[in-house]
Amino acid sequence: MTLRKILLGTTAVLGAGLMTAAVPSVAGAAEVKPGGYPDLTLTGFARFRMHGGQLDDARLNNAFSRDLDFSNDTEVHVVARAKDERTGLEYGGTVEFEADTNRADNTDESWIFVRGGFGEVRLGDEDGASDTSAVGAQTIAAGTGGIDGSVIDTFAGGATFKLDNTNDATKIRYYTPSFGGFQIGVSYTPQQAALSSGAGNGDSLAGKAVTAQNFVEAAALYKGSLGGVGVLASITGAVCDWKAAGDDDCSGIYGGANVDLFGFKLGGGYGTEKFGALEKSFYNIGIGAALGPTNVSINYGKVVDSDNLTFNGVAVDKPSNLVFSADIALMPGLVLAGDVGFFDNDVEGGAERSGWQAVGRLGLAF
Repeated sequence: MTLRKILLGTTAVLGAGLMTAAVPSVAGAAEVKPGGYPDLTLTGFARFRMHGGQLDDARLNNAFSRDLDFSNDTEVHVVARAKDERTGLEYGGTVEFEADTNRADNTDESWIFVRGGFGEVRLGDEDGASDTSAVGAQTIAAGTGGIDGSVIDTFAGGATFKLDNTNDATKIRYYTPSFGGFQIGVSYTPQQAALSSGAGNGDSLAGKAVTAQNFVEAAALYKGSLGGVGVLASITGAVCDWKAAGDDDCSGIYGGANVDLFGFKLGGGYGTEKFGALEKSFYNIGIGAALGPTNVSINYGKVVDSDNLTFNGVAVDKPSNLVFSADIALMPGLVLAGDVGFFDNDVEGGAERSGWQAVGRLGLAF
């Protein structure tokens, strides 16, 4: 055996040994031992709800009872968090399990994230930037959320008073760090099965008959103080490639703000959108205050112009909803909340569809 062959053979053995020592096995890299990273937290909420009202008019479907009814709203969240000491990066994930006995789906949202000096990246089933960062009457609402609250929005089409979006469809979302109170966010959803819905995402390959593709949502936010007045404001928007019926327009823009003034919170916003054949312009306004241990608010939302706007398959023109809300903390983690709304669904070419709806909720956060 020549000296050259001996040297080459020795070098190869040493190289293989160094690679084995430097690069852990796949199983070893992913292994998490008890008590090690990530730290796991179990959290969530259990809510008991009481509701009623003119549900046949509110939902535009007279199959629903107007009488008192009960329902649950329960979720269990598994939260994993860790920090890499070498790089300083934080990382982890969240899985939100649906826990109501009538739910056939197993999760609401599930995503992983990496956070550092560059900002935060989330990947998975999570709300997009235009929805997460929208500011308006709903963000100062007491109770279950005013015009965007629990059950109330389902009764009277609360989703019509905000931009349509990707909901919690599978996406990549990024937010910059805050610079002097300013922050930018953007999200990208390659395939959107249905507008304002996470259906058909997260657990399957996209079909050809999707509603939209390359759905980009963006937001610019400011949180700070101007002249001693607390301000939260944002401009959000969305663009996409429209694939469903209608023309190929696919865009929307919305701006809103909250102001803390003399012990009151004032909020409102205005938006306009055109997604295929659907067009609408809308606004929302509201006021809220804390009266001792009780929070109260009034929210109002209205569509001022629309084309091909439907609610539960029924054409509507300029629907509106006025909602009074309140909540009070009874004990740590236990909150009693409620909303009463007065709506006008403004059905096109049909009878007047106005009335009221109400919800009371006892919620336990854990």
